[in-house]
Amino acid sequence: MRLITMWIVGGALASSGCGSSDSGSGGEAGSSGGEAPTITMVAWETPQPCDGATDYTVTVTATDTDTAASDLIYSGGVSACNGRIDAMVSTINCPNIAPYPGTVMVSDPEGNDSLPVAFDIDVCEVASCSADPDTGVCAP
Repeated sequence: MRLITMWIVGGALASSGCGSSDSGSGGEAGSSGGEAPTITMVAWETPQPCDGATDYTVTVTATDTDTAASDLIYSGGVSACNGRIDAMVSTINCPNIAPYPGTVMVSDPEGNDSLPVAFDIDVCEVASCSADPDTGVCAP
């Protein structure tokens, strides 16, 4: 009977991961340790004078204390505009008939993500906003 009890308990411990060498990251799901990137600024500009559909250059400034800037991964877009934000400097094309909400996020190779940062591009606007590192809110 003891042998059967030990076998059942041993099987339960093995299936629950007890005694495994994986200590886990203790971070957010998908992260494997290290610090998350932080977006500090989003800027956009278009050639002036501006009329009709036009290209915007979107620049995202981000830092990561344990990852080189060249290794950061950018993702985002601007509603109703063509093109994606997929690099520190990206080009999108907007029809320029209304303000356009955008969102960007930066990740590192370890799987850590910045807070998503929301911003609005107004018609033919050249502007920037500073992102709050604690909330992701971007304000002029």
